[in-house]
Amino acid sequence: MVSVKKIDSTNFHQVYPLLAGLNPDFTEADWDKVLNYRWHRPENYSGYGLFDEEKLVGFLGLIFSQREIAQNTENFANIHSWIVQPEYRSHSISLILPVSRLRHHTLTDMSPAPKVIGVLQRLGFQELDSQLKLLLPLSLFNRAIVKQNIDCITDSSAIANYLAGSELNLFQDHLGYSDCQHLLIKYQQDYCYILFTKVPNPRFPYCYIHHISNQTLFAQFQRLIRAKIGQMTSNPWIIVDSRLINFLNLPFSYSLPLSFPKLYKSSSLKPEQIDNLYSELPLLNFSLLPTNLRELKALWQDSQSWKSLQ
Repeated sequence: MVSVKKIDSTNFHQVYPLLAGLNPDFTEADWDKVLNYRWHRPENYSGYGLFDEEKLVGFLGLIFSQREIAQNTENFANIHSWIVQPEYRSHSISLILPVSRLRHHTLTDMSPAPKVIGVLQRLGFQELDSQLKLLLPLSLFNRAIVKQNIDCITDSSAIANYLAGSELNLFQDHLGYSDCQHLLIKYQQDYCYILFTKVPNPRFPYCYIHHISNQTLFAQFQRLIRAKIGQMTSNPWIIVDSRLINFLNLPFSYSLPLSFPKLYKSSSLKPEQIDNLYSELPLLNFSLLPTNLRELKALWQDSQSWKSLQ
């Protein structure tokens, strides 16, 4: 008898063999991040399992979160790691059906497999983003900007002193994850908080911005921000999803296609209101760059030249 049941942290030892087969590059500790994530959420489970009697033969992971957006409390369920053993593939759809019934959640899938995209679109999912913006290196600080007395804060304790409310919550929720890095730009009485990861892509390592709290300040001081991230990480190449910088005029940048589109389903939020936090992207920190771009080799060589100038 094949059945679907909720999966929680007590099932990790059953789920891990399936996940290890899905992507052997991730360790047991890596997968633990997305099943036993640390922040508070109303739901007490981390996905659904497909069982043949007591044997786990399939899994669909969910990362739940609750966030304050536009003065409203929004519930999120991020889909990841949909895997079913070959002999049970005819039951795969039974794992997504209970997710589609989460009526009061914004549903996202930040890294859908090609064969999953069509299934989710038939269930009402739409494209969240299909392009990345590559910000080219800007290694020198603009003297005119520096004279405006802007603070670039990287110390976590100091950043926490400036944040409040929902921004403080998401900062604290991601603070325990070593791949997540934090930068706060303070100008007069305002600030821009940026959360990013350094992605160890073997062909083209880069920094991936997942959250921007203040688009106006980001646009105003983007040259300083790009230079500061380069200093923090010794990597000048920065990637950000197009929707997070919608309508911003960012010089020295150009668009790249995603290796697969991100998808979402929401009755309350627009794409630009949905960032990458509380998903597998910052937690597992893997690359979304297409692998067939010839430009990446030249860009990587340029980045080595950039390092030699520091």
